[in-house]
Amino acid sequence: MAALEAELMKLVGELTPAKRIEGPALHRPFLLLWAVGKAVQGEVREHRWSTIRDALGPLMTTYLDVPASADQVLYPFWHLQGSGLWELADAESLTLTSNGRRPTLNALNSSDPVAGLTPSAYELLSTDPEMAARVASHVVSTFFNPPLPGFLEDLGLADLMADRIEDALRPQVGESFPNRNAISDAYGGNRVMGITPLRDRILSVYSDDEGPYQDAPINELGWIGYTGDGLTGHQQMVSGNRSLQAYQQQQRALRYWHKPDGGQWTFEAWVVVVQVRQRWGVGTDRLARREFVWVLAPVPSPLRNTWPADVLAALEEDDWTVRDDTEGIPAGGGPSDASSRRDRYRRLTAAAQRTADRRTRRSRLVEVERYYRSVSAREAVLIRSEDTCENRTCLGHPTERTDAGAAILEVDHVNPLARGGADTPEAMIALCPNCHALKTRGRNRKKLQSLLLKTARLRHEEFMSAAG
Repeated sequence: MAALEAELMKLVGELTPAKRIEGPALHRPFLLLWAVGKAVQGEVREHRWSTIRDALGPLMTTYLDVPASADQVLYPFWHLQGSGLWELADAESLTLTSNGRRPTLNALNSSDPVAGLTPSAYELLSTDPEMAARVASHVVSTFFNPPLPGFLEDLGLADLMADRIEDALRPQVGESFPNRNAISDAYGGNRVMGITPLRDRILSVYSDDEGPYQDAPINELGWIGYTGDGLTGHQQMVSGNRSLQAYQQQQRALRYWHKPDGGQWTFEAWVVVVQVRQRWGVGTDRLARREFVWVLAPVPSPLRNTWPADVLAALEEDDWTVRDDTEGIPAGGGPSDASSRRDRYRRLTAAAQRTADRRTRRSRLVEVERYYRSVSAREAVLIRSEDTCENRTCLGHPTERTDAGAAILEVDHVNPLARGGADTPEAMIALCPNCHALKTRGRNRKKLQSLLLKTARLRHEEFMSAAG
């Protein structure tokens, strides 16, 4: 039975609408839902062409906004056969059109053949309400999202679904697995790739804290910066990145899986892509490269009518273009002489200032812009610090290093952003953890903050002057 269920979900996941100039034609998914409704209501497996024509035609006009014509029903009645979910009796005896693509309307009307779900699909859907709900939920959330008022009732699915579309989908949010093999055994899909669909063809992205990518939450937003596909060299808009781009343009929800250090893989949330950016990163070959970062916003379910207002606003604002945070900034890891560092500092400062000058609106995507452009400002400050705490009165460990040899420094806004502080290098400073604590919570923090602001400005002027 498990194998039959897996095969059924695979076939349902592979169902795709025909592409037309005016948009995808949803005739085949619509007929499939109608057939599922008949199965769960205990009706016979096969139905006459005339029955399907007369029942489906008015519904398609109402919900698919297509002309009231038997030709509109003919299309899915014939072509759903290719899905492996539907069969048409005596199909070979029907007279076809001149191009041989489908039977003529006269042939169907005169012979009135029967058609319906395949026996295996019908057996599962008519006897297992959970499986029927899973199939219906997938089709509705993929193609009819959100369903129009009366949609489920007219297709005979209202009682089956009853506010449970998102609950019927599998896997459910919160499910955990020890490894990728276990996920694949349960729900199909590739066992290695980071951006890949499960058996039901809904895309999943995988984020491993122990992996090579720099995936991270975006400040207090609760959104996620997810690194694109490709381990070495400049990332291209192909493969997994192309799949994410398609979901971005379709404004469709995908699954986000996360594995903390030493933990298990967990289906953590449904997410939607609200923006894509390009930044400098380092590949597994330790060479600088341009990489994509996909901004993922968690949503309660794949149903659009459950998405928060700020996510919908971000989707409305997104124009699908790649926001280039590498423009005018040379890659890191180049020459380490003083002139190169100062030139890079100047370019990073310019990138941060360009964004600071544009901040006239308040929205989630503006906050994302602030976060990623402030990466330029933070990197500039770290270059300026020359791996040493910039507090001139530091009594802690100004030159301490990690096991990897990196400086233990925290870049901080001297005046917090929430209080109007600038997000540019002259208003930011690199501090050791001890000085950072003193600046934030110390008894004499006001005096120290004033001193640090003067220091930051002086250091900034020195570097900008030396860089010309």
